[in-house]
Amino acid sequence: MKSVTRSLFALWVIFKHEFSLYFISPIVYFIGAAWLFFAGLFFSLSFTNFNTGLGEPSMISTLSPLAFLMIFIAPALTMRLLAEEIRTGTHELLFTAPVRDWEIVVGKWLGAWGVVTIFILLTLPYSFLLVWRGSPDQGMILTGYLGLWLLSGAVLGVGVFASSLTQYQLVAFMVSMAILIFLWVSDAVVSLINNPLVGDILRELTITSHYHQTMLTRGLIDPVDVAYFVALMAVSLFLATQTLGTRRWRA
Repeated sequence: MKSVTRSLFALWVIFKHEFSLYFISPIVYFIGAAWLFFAGLFFSLSFTNFNTGLGEPSMISTLSPLAFLMIFIAPALTMRLLAEEIRTGTHELLFTAPVRDWEIVVGKWLGAWGVVTIFILLTLPYSFLLVWRGSPDQGMILTGYLGLWLLSGAVLGVGVFASSLTQYQLVAFMVSMAILIFLWVSDAVVSLINNPLVGDILRELTITSHYHQTMLTRGLIDPVDVAYFVALMAVSLFLATQTLGTRRWRA
């Protein structure tokens, strides 16, 4: 019990530190402004179509492009988390602190996820306006937001893993982008592969098949889809922890 309490306290301290650091840097305000601009743009276009009778009231046209935008936001928010520590050598100071490698990784990841959670919450007034002016499927809105939140945690986990691989933020950004783009379009190459097993694996690895096809467009919470995002978080953070542990051993 004492060990669990100590770990939770360590996670809280690291999370609070990383979360506050984001709001010292201007990059989070730039990213937040871009996020709100595109969210407002997509919602305005969707709302205009609804008002003119060209479409049903829905948040799909808003949340779908925001999910795609997340694969650019996540690398930008996570590229410095471990790479900057490695470049400046401050990661060696962390190794002397009474914290475990996984606590460092998870605490930093939670800090980034906290920022993105605020971004997502700032778009909630659009759904309230849609409910006020129309009769949308509120269950689909709820599952759409839940899926976007889980998706953001997963892609941020990939970003943290990429940041653990190098001391250069730009390299971390590019590696994270490459992995996320692959996960976004991997089902596009299924038709080029004759092996059904490999095709099924690539299809299951695709982010869109677990978000757009069920949570967003059908309003369903499939345990398989939830497990996919949780597994992507867990695997990414595990690999980041192992990479950080290797650096601790070398230090």
